[in-house]
Amino acid sequence: MKRLAALFLMLMAAMAATAAPVMVPKEARSHGSLDFANPDSMLDLKEALSPYQAPEKDGSRWFMLTAVNQSVKPVMRILLAGEPPDSSLKLFPMRGRPLIRQIASSDSDVSVESARAYGRHTWRVTIPPATSVALAIRMENAQSDQPTVQAWTEPAIISHIRQLSIFMAAVEGLIAAAVLVTAGLALMTGHLAPRWAAVTLLLLFFSRLATTGAFDTGWRTSVGGPYGLQAMIAGLALAAGLRLADIVAPVDSYFPRRWFGWVILGVIALSLAAFLGVPGATVLTEAALLAGTGAITAYLVHRGRLGVQAARVAAPSAAVFSLVATAAAVAALGGFQDNPMAPVMAGGFLAAGAVLMALAIAAGEGIAILPATRATAEAIAPMPAPVKPSHVPPPVIGPVAPTVSPAALDAIGASHQGVFDLDFRADAVTLSREGALLLGFGEKEQAFPHVAWIARIHPDDRDIYKQAIAQFRDHPGQAFRFEFRARSESGRYPWFELRATMLGEGARATRCLGLIADVTTRKESEIAPPDRNRDERTGLGNRVALMEELDQRDLSGAIIALLDVDRFKSIHASLGDEGGDAVLAAIAQRLTKRFKGRAECFRVGGDAFALVFGEGEANEIGAELVDTGHAPFTLGGRNVFAPSSVGVALGGEARDPIDLLKNAELALIEAKRNGGACARLYSPDFAAPADSVALETELRRALDEKQMDVFYQPIVRLSDATVAGFEALLRWHHPTRGLVVPGEFIAHSEATGLIVALGRFALERAAQDLAQWQRFFPIDPPLFVSVNLSRRQLSDAALESDLSRVLAGAAIKPGTLKLEVTESAIVAGEDSKAALARLRELGASLAIDDFGTGVSALSELKDVAYDTIKIDKSFLARRTEAEAVNGAVVLGSIIKMARELERAVVVEGVEREEDANWLADQGCEFGQGYFFSTPLSAADALSFIARHYRAAGGTGASHPDLSGAAGVDGQA
Repeated sequence: MKRLAALFLMLMAAMAATAAPVMVPKEARSHGSLDFANPDSMLDLKEALSPYQAPEKDGSRWFMLTAVNQSVKPVMRILLAGEPPDSSLKLFPMRGRPLIRQIASSDSDVSVESARAYGRHTWRVTIPPATSVALAIRMENAQSDQPTVQAWTEPAIISHIRQLSIFMAAVEGLIAAAVLVTAGLALMTGHLAPRWAAVTLLLLFFSRLATTGAFDTGWRTSVGGPYGLQAMIAGLALAAGLRLADIVAPVDSYFPRRWFGWVILGVIALSLAAFLGVPGATVLTEAALLAGTGAITAYLVHRGRLGVQAARVAAPSAAVFSLVATAAAVAALGGFQDNPMAPVMAGGFLAAGAVLMALAIAAGEGIAILPATRATAEAIAPMPAPVKPSHVPPPVIGPVAPTVSPAALDAIGASHQGVFDLDFRADAVTLSREGALLLGFGEKEQAFPHVAWIARIHPDDRDIYKQAIAQFRDHPGQAFRFEFRARSESGRYPWFELRATMLGEGARATRCLGLIADVTTRKESEIAPPDRNRDERTGLGNRVALMEELDQRDLSGAIIALLDVDRFKSIHASLGDEGGDAVLAAIAQRLTKRFKGRAECFRVGGDAFALVFGEGEANEIGAELVDTGHAPFTLGGRNVFAPSSVGVALGGEARDPIDLLKNAELALIEAKRNGGACARLYSPDFAAPADSVALETELRRALDEKQMDVFYQPIVRLSDATVAGFEALLRWHHPTRGLVVPGEFIAHSEATGLIVALGRFALERAAQDLAQWQRFFPIDPPLFVSVNLSRRQLSDAALESDLSRVLAGAAIKPGTLKLEVTESAIVAGEDSKAALARLRELGASLAIDDFGTGVSALSELKDVAYDTIKIDKSFLARRTEAEAVNGAVVLGSIIKMARELERAVVVEGVEREEDANWLADQGCEFGQGYFFSTPLSAADALSFIARHYRAAGGTGASHPDLSGAAGVDGQA
């Protein structure tokens, strides 16, 4: 008993040192307001809160608080709800713990955001310098006009949570160790005392978990709430404790057993009533717990004084449990309000009581006197003292005979654990058959010299093992637990957990006996990959983080937008991996900065980003996202443009997060189909992309059955609005879908190689139509047609022979068949440059398409004799934005440079008359866009020429005919 008392005092001192309470300062007020800049680590806002309005329909209430920041720096506080001290003493039990549902600010400069890292319902409030603000706090389960709300500094709450977590883990670990010790003894001895001790301790373990809120979600708290669940588990623990007290010191001589049985059943019934939310049952259960633990302690002390040795051994742990119940009652009545760690300290004493009980059950003198039946303890004679060996047997290696009953070992093996037995006198370690199996030795018990066992332990863990064994050997009777790695017969180092107790009668233990278990799976699951939900290149959340965010949100009011860079492949080809990553990082930074506070940003693919909005107008969001791609990114002294397509979907139109993401992807595909650099809002009419195999089959059939056609978009001379030429654009007359634009099949054709056949068809048809127009309209300079040439076509060996044949078969003016190539094809290498030079020698002229988008290839203009520069429409669009001056300067500079290089300039995307006039004033020669006309069939193009041409020496129309300029179309 002296050793138990000394051990108890040591445990109390250790736990008190571990769980040093955080001092709660008084409120910091200034002129009736709460100063958030106060240096105290935690502010109690209770006295500063006042009800704002009547409770909401869902039972939540709004409270007002005036907060100030009198410092010269922004101040940040973490707000969370605290539990009222009398939460478990309500006549009608609370249905949930108090929590902050929402915080609103009267000042837009005050930042209010969720701080989930510190709890699901914690909030981060940042107040600018010299600012006073009214905060409205919406709380659930706040049954007082002044609920408990705490405002922590971020370093303080991090430290508090860390200390609290360490202490809670220690408490739960000690109770769990006590459960395992008593359960193991129950299996090996068959005694009722360790069996009911294990049940009692297991219920206390679950009671501690319930106190932390581990069981707050789900059906367990749907009726009586979390406090009803806590009361039920504590009540059941009391019932098990009463049964244990009866086994230790039977009550037959004091009470009729029938009465005692009714008392236990009454405690169980009262506990179940608390769980079911019966009014008053929780209060009565708490009262029964207080009275019951006190009664058990008094009874065991009384029986111990009468000579019952078992009662003397069990009384200290019962006294600790009674003190814990008393402390809980005092806290419930409002005590310990100045020390938020008081409930946790009570948990530490509970752990100490659990350890004391386990030690009392496991101690040699205790297990000898605890009866296995309901016979009185006085009738049980003490076991004879063990015979001390006359010599120390030499250590052995290999199979040894079992020393524990087969039934006990089978029970331990069923729990996937083995017996670990370290004999200090023999300096040898013995593993049971189950323990040997864990290390891969086979189904025979094994023994090792202690030195050989230590050699098996991982080098990084040997010191931990040696220190633990040396430290605890000086404390016989003390249970402990630690984890280490040991080499198995396969050469691996699995993780093991050892739960053991030092045994012996002297000052130093002579034996260490415990259970060893393989915990490799748990340890590996705890070592999660770093930043599993974070994208390394941009620092944004990845697709996993996006799905978790959507799972936690109410989708009915959510808006998701997917942004995909239109020409990222070209950017990557031009700038390489490092440059491409830099562009992605710059896009992420621009999105985060522009939509900070409005949306959560994620990177969900190679060049795809997702933004989740809580509110807003979907079309405006899409337009704003498209606008973010207009401004260039400056990398290595040059401008890189990354226009983007955006798909927007509304959460109210989706069943779940996966459905919402699919809708946004369909909207993004639709934006791509419409030429890119635009946004589309999801509509149920949007079709999913066709099967690639079926699409390839249909395209080949379209070529064979002449379903393909060529449309022409006019290119107008800006000086007099006359037609100068056309750009040839492929169209597909699908038998069931009607006219299909290139955005739906060109990319697939490029990937499969069909683009070569499609390009050959476009060249032949454009040359035939151009020859006809030049015969009908002998204009000087002659009409021209531009045909797009992809990188795949440029690498085709038959391209030069095909072009030579087309030019020879069509009587067209030299240089009037223009081949348009993009900048990505320009930088493809010297072979491509040589191929372009040979194509020009055959009689075709060359145009660089979408100039300035992927990379500003100024150095390439002098290497390849391009006749025409086509400027991407994004340049013209930026001329009218907020930074109009810069946009106009850039576009004007490009036009001036092209004129000095004696290149013709075509600006795409002309949609307004003022744009056409501005370009003409800048000296730009040609314009192309919907202001002049949409793409036309060959017959309609012939009519367009007739209306707008200027014959040599004659006059034509001074202004373009806009009768056909309606609709939106894509380009090949």
